[in-house]
Amino acid sequence: MSAANSPLLPVLRTRSTDDPDVVAEQRADDYSNHLVPVTARVGRWQLTMSFWSLLSAMVWLFYGALVGSLYGTRDALIAIAVSVASYSLINAVFARWGMRSGLNSTLLSRRMFGAYGASLTALLIAANTTYYAVFESSTLAVAFQHYTPGWDIRVWYAIVAVCMLPLMLGSVQTWMARLNSILLPLYVAGIVAAVVVAAVRVPGTAWLGFAGVVPDQARALPGWLLGAILYMGIYLTMPTTVDFARLARPADRKFHRRVTFTWPFYVWLFAVNGVVGIFLVRTVLPQDPTAETGVVQALLATLGVGGLVLIVVSQTRINSLNYYQASSNLRRVLNTVFGVRIHRLVLVVVVTGLAFLMMLTDVFSYLQRALAWQGVFFVSWVSIMVTHYALVPSDRARGPEFRARRLPAVTWGLGIWVLSSAVGILLTEATWVVPWLKAAAPLAAVVVSVPGYALVLKTRTGMPRSGPDPRLEVADPGGTWLECHRCEKSYVVLEMDRDPNARNAPICDACATARRS
Repeated sequence: MSAANSPLLPVLRTRSTDDPDVVAEQRADDYSNHLVPVTARVGRWQLTMSFWSLLSAMVWLFYGALVGSLYGTRDALIAIAVSVASYSLINAVFARWGMRSGLNSTLLSRRMFGAYGASLTALLIAANTTYYAVFESSTLAVAFQHYTPGWDIRVWYAIVAVCMLPLMLGSVQTWMARLNSILLPLYVAGIVAAVVVAAVRVPGTAWLGFAGVVPDQARALPGWLLGAILYMGIYLTMPTTVDFARLARPADRKFHRRVTFTWPFYVWLFAVNGVVGIFLVRTVLPQDPTAETGVVQALLATLGVGGLVLIVVSQTRINSLNYYQASSNLRRVLNTVFGVRIHRLVLVVVVTGLAFLMMLTDVFSYLQRALAWQGVFFVSWVSIMVTHYALVPSDRARGPEFRARRLPAVTWGLGIWVLSSAVGILLTEATWVVPWLKAAAPLAAVVVSVPGYALVLKTRTGMPRSGPDPRLEVADPGGTWLECHRCEKSYVVLEMDRDPNARNAPICDACATARRS
């Protein structure tokens, strides 16, 4: 233990190694309210397998089947190619930013939206990953009900929620990667088997010529563009990229930029899953191509009980990520807005209860509307974040200022985010809007958010507040730990500040955030 001194400021109680109490506490919480120090980063395959739990969601097969059913196979394939390219390019930026800064999506966006305003990021991620957990769990319940036709579906909702819970308690630092690396080969084998069986039963390429149930004259925009816009509803993957990339070791950055977070991932996520979804539904259910549970029915029809096993594997993998993201981001909201700190594992139980209650509402009935609304919010978020990245070069290296006491509660950037999202939702829902503009609502949100944020960045958004700064008082702020006067735990100096309410004693960002509540 060493001490840094200043004639005017309280002594800094520093150390050159991690605080053991913090390490033990954060093994489950994964630094959900803190910057991730380099010493807490995880190995390349541990991070890759944790993030790649995204690959096996039924929703990706559903998206491909949905776009193919609406606009035809050819336009769906073009939309998938456009989505792979755009997601790969944009997420390269977010992955690089997250790896360099060690900040989650909420902390990273504080400079743009304010210390309180950024909590809307966490709230939206928590809400949307909970929604996806509901969708995936409902899919599993529907699959089980297929074999127990006399059972009330609500019984299976309850069974799925309870049985999934023990598998959702892991974190990236513990066994989330181990769980997903074991299940990944089973998922791949199951998908290959389903395709082979379907191809043998119904040989030929007729599925490639399907024109879609929406005729050309009824399309407000070209089918491929409508499909690509529909895929914009999954921009949730972009803040999720930041939340995982922050855990990457510096030595592994090149690997993660080339493999984990870029085109190999999106080729699998959208192209492979999407084409499989189109093929299975068009081959197995050619008379009912728009069925909301069509992918489930197709898998059960081709593989029987094996299809059920495949669905269980896929839902276990994706829900490990859904519950992880929902609980972590809910914890950030509670800490920021209410100053309350609850262990993440407790929040996993809370999310499970919420998911069960939402399952009772028949999630499939409002699927497309939910996708449209969430897509507009996250398209606006992504647009503003990328605009900031492009226009403020000084914030690219270690990330923007994020410490709660150096930023306003809300910024003009938050106003632009809400405004652009409101415009997109209005265009989506209003009956008087011309069809082509209604269809292009997410693009309209981009048109509002990018110039709007650029304007306030240049004219309204001031620089972070100055004041005594521990970062300037130690030789290596990224490799030195400093004790917080409130929680009496030591965190890396990069996240520490001086507390003017305690005679400028050092304070960690989580405590500083809670004190603002």
